[in-house]
Amino acid sequence: MSSEIPLGYMLSRSRRVFKHQMASEFRNRGIDLTFEQYVILKLLDLNADFIQQDLADLLQKDKSIIVRHINCLLKYHYVVRLTNIEDKRKKNLTLTDAGMEILNRMKEVATEVTNKLISGITENELETFQRVLLKIQENGDSDEELCIFEGHGK
Repeated sequence: MSSEIPLGYMLSRSRRVFKHQMASEFRNRGIDLTFEQYVILKLLDLNADFIQQDLADLLQKDKSIIVRHINCLLKYHYVVRLTNIEDKRKKNLTLTDAGMEILNRMKEVATEVTNKLISGITENELETFQRVLLKIQENGDSDEELCIFEGHGK
């Protein structure tokens, strides 16, 4: 199958557009967090047993980058580190009430940005787009078990 524009470029560009729109709306609404921190909050909302290394592995980021994001979230009291019951050396990351509040605000922004970006797309086109993306993921035999934006597993 041939295409004028490479698939990788289109996917990457779409991701950048989404991240840029999210970051812009976060700033407009006085939310002093990054898109990556939003993703971390979403993940922590889905699983209260994550440690920093789990996040680094899942997001395919260096642990030092994750630590910087977590330290910011700790500073704002959006997350806390709690000792793991089974392994006292590990610290689980858990959302606080303030973290849930900011996450809910950020989810509203995500919904609005998504609605803006898909305006003019029919329901049928959107369903086809989602099926194509899922097929690409299946063809890639991805180990990714978690859909960050919707909270659904494979």
